[in-house]
Amino acid sequence: MQSRAMLKEKDAYRLSFVACMSGKCSYACLHTPFYIDIHYNSMFRIPTILDADELLDKAFGRAKKITTGTPKTRAVGKLMAVKKTLDTTLDKYVRAFPSFDSLHPFYRELIDITIGMDKLKKSLGAVDWARKKVNTISNKAIKKAKRAEDAIQVLKETYGRISSVLYQINDHLVFLENARRTLRKTPSIDMETPTVILAGYPNVGKSSLLKLLSSAEPVIASYPFTTKGLVLGHVEIDERYEKRKIQFIEAPGLLDRPHEKRNDIERQGITALRYLPDLVVFIVDASLHCGYTLESQLNLLEEIRDEFDVEVIAVENKADITGGATDFLKVSCTTGHGVAQLKREIMEKLELL
Repeated sequence: MQSRAMLKEKDAYRLSFVACMSGKCSYACLHTPFYIDIHYNSMFRIPTILDADELLDKAFGRAKKITTGTPKTRAVGKLMAVKKTLDTTLDKYVRAFPSFDSLHPFYRELIDITIGMDKLKKSLGAVDWARKKVNTISNKAIKKAKRAEDAIQVLKETYGRISSVLYQINDHLVFLENARRTLRKTPSIDMETPTVILAGYPNVGKSSLLKLLSSAEPVIASYPFTTKGLVLGHVEIDERYEKRKIQFIEAPGLLDRPHEKRNDIERQGITALRYLPDLVVFIVDASLHCGYTLESQLNLLEEIRDEFDVEVIAVENKADITGGATDFLKVSCTTGHGVAQLKREIMEKLELL
């Protein structure tokens, strides 16, 4: 539960953001981001995926609870318990992953970059194969145990065969668990909400600006590629009798180089630029503290303008240091200079003002 003080702070910022749009803001509002809860992507609510040893412990543990009856009925009951546990669990794993063909192209491409679509499909196929194999082995064993003189021996042999099947797919189970952890960190993006992407070279101040503009709490440090993926933030705006939301996405730092030479971090940014933005805010560091030349940064700006069909606002950050080296909108994330004007321009471009 949120305290009354926290809610008041949020309401105050929401009002200050609107006031800021009309030029009536106070300096303090520039340093008071409107925080809202950002949840993990609901599309990727996938249960923890156990490895082979953990699955066998789970299944055999269920079977171990069956202690009544004759040796034969106990053996049959244990086999049925193991079969049901593994069938249900493995089927749940496969069904928990989304239908990739129905995903938005942005998510399909992002999954391919961060995980590998072919590897993911192969691992899911392997798990489903194992489920069917366990069912086949179990069904035959249950029939055999019912008429065998030594049902316990049938049980032991079947446990061994089932264990062998699961160990065959252990690498796939481990891969899927790592994929699950990656997917649950994927930002939950509303494709119907106006979206602004902050782009530019590494270490030009994208994270600092995102923090001033939205609810995001990015990692801010003075070295390149601090941002390893897409960072999402929101702002809610009271517009008469309805609330409007803007999504801000910080793309990882890009370099001015051919696409085939870009790393996976950069490729995430390119994917976001291709599919998501209604507007791009491109940030330039003319102080060169970022470690990259102004010429390289401007080349990247032109590449984005040429390659993507989206409007771009070019911003010169750290203007308190440079004094203005370009004709772009001047901002300083340190002093807050120019941020209110940038907010107004964003609102105007999105036709929300």
